[in-house]
Amino acid sequence: MHDNELSGHFGVEATLDRIKESYWWKNMKEDVEEYVKTCWNCQMRGKPRGKNELMPIKINGPFEMIGIDIVGPLKETEKGNKYIVVAMDYFTKWPEAAPLKEATAKEVVEFIWRDIICRHGCPKKIISDRGTHFNNRMMEELVERCGINHRLSTPYRPQTNGLVERFNKTLCEGLAKLGEENWDKHIPSVLFAYRTKKQSSTKIKPFYATYGRRAKLPLDKDENKITLADRVKILIEELPVIRRKIKENVKEAQEKQKQQHDKRGIRKPKFKIGEKVLLYEAWREKQWSGKLQNKWKGPYLIHEEFGNGAYKLKELDGRILKTPQNGEWLKRFYDRRGFTPKIVIKGKEVFDKTRV
Repeated sequence: MHDNELSGHFGVEATLDRIKESYWWKNMKEDVEEYVKTCWNCQMRGKPRGKNELMPIKINGPFEMIGIDIVGPLKETEKGNKYIVVAMDYFTKWPEAAPLKEATAKEVVEFIWRDIICRHGCPKKIISDRGTHFNNRMMEELVERCGINHRLSTPYRPQTNGLVERFNKTLCEGLAKLGEENWDKHIPSVLFAYRTKKQSSTKIKPFYATYGRRAKLPLDKDENKITLADRVKILIEELPVIRRKIKENVKEAQEKQKQQHDKRGIRKPKFKIGEKVLLYEAWREKQWSGKLQNKWKGPYLIHEEFGNGAYKLKELDGRILKTPQNGEWLKRFYDRRGFTPKIVIKGKEVFDKTRV
């Protein structure tokens, strides 16, 4: 009366209501709850309910930590470009971006070398997702040669590289407004506009935070020229003050964001080593074909716990999965243990070995 074709796999209350019309037995409600909880088909549906505590990223200085991402495929331009590789400095919020014909490891590594390292110096850390254009041998060789810590985000956790992903939306909206056909030629203009716009978290423009001066715009009037002595004074005295203020403003913005996030209620999932879990396949939500397919995969066993709310899983046969998984996308799997409820029909106790 729960999992046959005419019962619809409804929840405990609906299943219990159906059974009460014809049957009764001791501890009936508990048995139905256990049966519904352990239903394979029901466990494979639904959305995850866990939510980890928001952990702000500590940022110390300009171009120490860079987030990087790929946008596309987009409409192909006359030059054959279909993708955009995007990077952003977590401290100054200075963005870099370049059009790509293909989102390959070679193109990404060349961008990092040309637009990040040779322009701003070697960052201490680069954050990216686990796409093959970032997670590859060429990337490993580059970060090893330059002494960069390459941090791969846990799957389907947008907070990990959220700064870049939010800028992606701003970039695409700006390009669409300037011209959809050959969007690649407008990338420098959109980047400049963003670099000269005051940021809500730092309360300072990325251009000023980077160079210690305001950018001269085409319509600006000529002002008294700044002397070399004045310029040196700005760099020595004012720029360090500006960057200390950025750290304070970013910290304040992160605390507000954390309060808003945590106020909505933290349901931090906690699993024990060896416990059976299911893994949510969030990518299916983006595909219509995936809407009728099971949302969860597994069961797996918890193999290792990390301090950041991520877990390493292993198959039931012992094979360990390489990629750590965010605990928000896991839920407990409940095995169905055989039970034979005692049922009363017309005053007589009988044992029903069929399913509820």
